[in-house]
Amino acid sequence: MRVRIQHVEEKKQEEALLRLTGEDVCSAGLKEYIETDSWRMVSLSCRKGGEIHRVKSSDIFYVESVQEVQLIHAEGDVLETRERLYVLEKMLPSSFLRISRSVILNLDRVKRYRPLINGLMEVKLENGELVYISRKYLREVRDRILDSRNEGGISDDKEKHQE
Repeated sequence: MRVRIQHVEEKKQEEALLRLTGEDVCSAGLKEYIETDSWRMVSLSCRKGGEIHRVKSSDIFYVESVQEVQLIHAEGDVLETRERLYVLEKMLPSSFLRISRSVILNLDRVKRYRPLINGLMEVKLENGELVYISRKYLREVRDRILDSRNEGGISDDKEKHQE
């Protein structure tokens, strides 16, 4: 498949045109990927030890709110930002999703999901850390996981055990 990029003035609306012989699940996923701006990389300004660091959204595993500070759990590091959690939720790409009142998770960095007896769901991240999806946010997260089933989501049997 050939790809061409044509630059437009900053004031003009960006647009992607896909010329396909037919539509399927993959082309629908590509359309959603483009429309939700998932392809855009976001960088956050964070602090650690008096220094300011730039952290790419793709390097973030999750963001955790502790009192007035948001902890950015990234590749091999934990940094801080004072940006409010709801602001970060809007800034970050669509792969980030609220999983509890104080945590936003990067679904792209999840290794596995495991339902627990108490109605929570345990999430193991690529870095080995565990976080938990609260009951209040479970349905939305489960819907997102099932939408991406072809990318290694959970099975129907696990979904039934969660209800």
